[in-house]
Amino acid sequence: MTSLTFYGGVGEIGGNKILLKDQDTRVFLDFGMSFNQSSKYFSEFLKPRKCNGLGDYFATELLPDIPGVYREDYLRHMGREKEDQLVDAVLISHAHIDHIAYVHHLRKEVELWMSKGSRAIMQMFQDTRAGGENDLLEYVPCFEMRLKDKGEGYTKTTRKDGFEYRPVKVFEYGEKFKVGDLEVVAYEVDHSLPGAAAFLIHASEGNILYTGDFRFHGYLGDKTREMVEAVSGEGVDVVITEGTRIESTSGTSEAEVYDNAKSLVDGTGELVVTTFPVRDLTRFTTFHKIARETDRKLVIGFDQAYLLEQFNKFSDRYPKPDDANLCLFAERKTWGIAGRDDYLSNVEGVCYPDNIRDQDYDTWEREYLHRGNTVNHCDLADQSEYILICGYFQLNELIDVKPNPGSRYIRSITEPFTDEMAFDAQRVINWLDLLGLELYGMRGDEKLHASGHADGSQIAEMLREINSTMVIPVHTEKPDYLKASFSNIWSPVSRGIYSL
Repeated sequence: MTSLTFYGGVGEIGGNKILLKDQDTRVFLDFGMSFNQSSKYFSEFLKPRKCNGLGDYFATELLPDIPGVYREDYLRHMGREKEDQLVDAVLISHAHIDHIAYVHHLRKEVELWMSKGSRAIMQMFQDTRAGGENDLLEYVPCFEMRLKDKGEGYTKTTRKDGFEYRPVKVFEYGEKFKVGDLEVVAYEVDHSLPGAAAFLIHASEGNILYTGDFRFHGYLGDKTREMVEAVSGEGVDVVITEGTRIESTSGTSEAEVYDNAKSLVDGTGELVVTTFPVRDLTRFTTFHKIARETDRKLVIGFDQAYLLEQFNKFSDRYPKPDDANLCLFAERKTWGIAGRDDYLSNVEGVCYPDNIRDQDYDTWEREYLHRGNTVNHCDLADQSEYILICGYFQLNELIDVKPNPGSRYIRSITEPFTDEMAFDAQRVINWLDLLGLELYGMRGDEKLHASGHADGSQIAEMLREINSTMVIPVHTEKPDYLKASFSNIWSPVSRGIYSL
């Protein structure tokens, strides 16, 4: 028997956790966070307590309490008995938080199938972000103790006492691989971060296509079209499709973002500041191209440099951090003495040496501090030479940069659509008013952001071409929307079990 159970992504955008059972094989399709459910109870400063194991997640229904799925150290700490492993693997469509956030909580034996791109992004998360729950590719035991090195008694274990690598399995696009009784082919699709995949799953009672998140209007739109063409000849029985923008009939393409952003850069001889997600290497490509064509340097953060290096290990699609049109920006941290050798210390007549300045930075960041193209706020005096990437949490860096009158801020992310996003957007406006920057991109009609998701007309066209027996919309607030055009739409119910 083949069945599907939907533990997330039902009537909401994101949070995909779909359990596929086929004979003796059990596989999750993604294992992500529900932003809607999380925001009901938690915020930036109120998080689930690690001390309660998975208790806070179960109580608030962020995670389904399913035996045999979760890590044994957390369960033991909650007073739970040992459980037999239930799930064999997770097929990860891409490395956005609403699809991967809760991988950390899985048993260490569960296989993680992903693309090289998704692995690179997850590696960046793990290596550059503090906090235990960012351990995605590694399993670091928690709530354990060991004998002290000297003397009697015990002490808590840490990562230094040992960890395990999770069983990460990297697939090649277009090549068949096996997960238990299932045969799977992953296809590359276009999305707002690299490494996205759709999965065609050959189960015992039919073929299932799980699209993940996809679009047609980015630089890799042809990859999505190739996926649709390839699976259309396979006799797909069930399509599980995302429907984030299912009610939309049009949108902005990445080519339009390039045209509009370049026009704004061309229109000023002063500093250009922009913001977009670190993982969106499509948008990075757009601004890198603009920088090259306008004789500017694109100034990126150390985390983006790290991500580029991860991708450079297996792909030449993106430039290396030492590219002639890139600079690496050293933010001021802790003591804030980067870029200055004239800060007097408490030792009379002695300024802070390099090693003291370097201690402001995490170990992984220090390698980038002394690269030939590393800059800091003092180096940006000739502002006409730069496009500076500056995220929401780096806005106060602009106090030090001191943008000249006529400088522009290009907000290349989605316009605010929740109260929390509106509050954040107002803070951005306050900062830009304070610093005298011209703001662009707060409205959708300025076309400075392209969505990572296909619109409804494109989804409908895809479904007609594939011509499956059943269509299940997930990752959408309007799962019934397509019923007016299709007779085979099946709207899932959360935690309902559906047999093929």
